[in-house]
Amino acid sequence: MMNAIETDPESMKARPLDFVFLLRPAVMVPLWLFLVHGARLASRPESIWSPTLLPTLRTTLALVSMSAMLGGAYILNQIADIETDRLNDKLFLLPRGIISVRAARFELAVVWVIALLAALALPVRFAAVLAASLLLSLTYSNRPVRAKTRAPLDLFWNAIGFGALGAAAGWTAAGATLGAHALPAVSYALAVAGITASTTIPDSEGDRATGLLTTVSKLGERATSLLALILLCVALVVGVIAREPVAALGSLLSLPALIRAHASGRRRDRTRGNQIAVAVFALLVSIWSPYLLVLLVAVVAASRLYYRTRFGISYPGPGTP
Repeated sequence: MMNAIETDPESMKARPLDFVFLLRPAVMVPLWLFLVHGARLASRPESIWSPTLLPTLRTTLALVSMSAMLGGAYILNQIADIETDRLNDKLFLLPRGIISVRAARFELAVVWVIALLAALALPVRFAAVLAASLLLSLTYSNRPVRAKTRAPLDLFWNAIGFGALGAAAGWTAAGATLGAHALPAVSYALAVAGITASTTIPDSEGDRATGLLTTVSKLGERATSLLALILLCVALVVGVIAREPVAALGSLLSLPALIRAHASGRRRDRTRGNQIAVAVFALLVSIWSPYLLVLLVAVVAASRLYYRTRFGISYPGPGTP
């Protein structure tokens, strides 16, 4: 695939926005969803149905810290996978030499310092969640664990990292203890696991071809699709028991599109079902925390503009996060 950047040497020079998108902000959305919702529940437990229009200082610091931590982990993963990404023509910035590995390592150090400094202003319990999230992020993509290539660790890591620890970061930043929120955390983790299982199905052929022992490559597309539906159904039940509206409603409203994808087996229905599931959870969290919707719209709009003007391609699309 050829585009403008491959024919214009001037475009090979790094630009400030390149360093922003090296952090892969669009892939941080699941973390933001559950962190924001967890922080709102912990800071306003007495008014669960009333919205929080603006983030507190603690929520803002937690978002900065966790996003910087995750962004650094994404940089480390791209450095490790630079040759694979070059062969697959994806992520572009390191494989095409737009940003050097040395510059990427410097940015990695900077964002992890930012993550630590922001965490210092938050309760000690938040630092423990940050450390656990960092451990999961590093072992997800990097050897010797490389959980993303091993079933069922690929689902488990995503479920715990984005669902449970994402919400725990919000709770602890607001000063709450983890024990009171254990059951909601289980419902979030189950929902994330279900959606993650569904999103891996389009990658089944590539996973098998490269020998990756992911959930979909071991179970097959049909069984993985059924597993995704089961996990969302269980998340729905646990959400109802926990009186957790986002987990319960999000799972319920996501099921029809994923059931259709399971019934038809078409890639188009699967892609649409995955997009609907993510959008449902995003919109539900935004009902209680409207500022999150502003953040998500800004990230999507900026990503579309960036990839169109920088690489001449649509976002989301081949090679983009």
